[in-house]
Amino acid sequence: MVPECKITRIECYRFDDELSDKLLPGHGRDCHCGILSISTSLGTSGLGDYEIPCGNLKGDFVQWAVVFQKLKGLSLEDGLQYVRQKKEAWGEVRTHVIESALTDLSDKLQHKSIGNKELDVLSNRSYIFDHSEAYVSF
Repeated sequence: MVPECKITRIECYRFDDELSDKLLPGHGRDCHCGILSISTSLGTSGLGDYEIPCGNLKGDFVQWAVVFQKLKGLSLEDGLQYVRQKKEAWGEVRTHVIESALTDLSDKLQHKSIGNKELDVLSNRSYIFDHSEAYVSF
């Protein structure tokens, strides 16, 4: 019997300009760029990237990311349902980044995507941390 997959950790990174240029070429200079990583009880992770226009970030990065904390402990299906319920309150960028990460996770769990997106981005965690202006983990 396969154990049910639960979301166990959510990490949000906001990159400096160097890493933003490397991972999200063509991003606007007046934007905050980064990734969101969702890890599960099965050891699988999903990623979503984002670009937030500076003027659209109300408050600080932690306040922007804290809404994702409610997904911790949910199944993938319940997480997607929760995101759909919060779409209007969260806005387009937050909804897109979390849906993207959940979709990436779903694809990996269904073996549709064997891509190295995760390895390319997170293989050198010290580099990622050195080039992150902000980091939040739940």
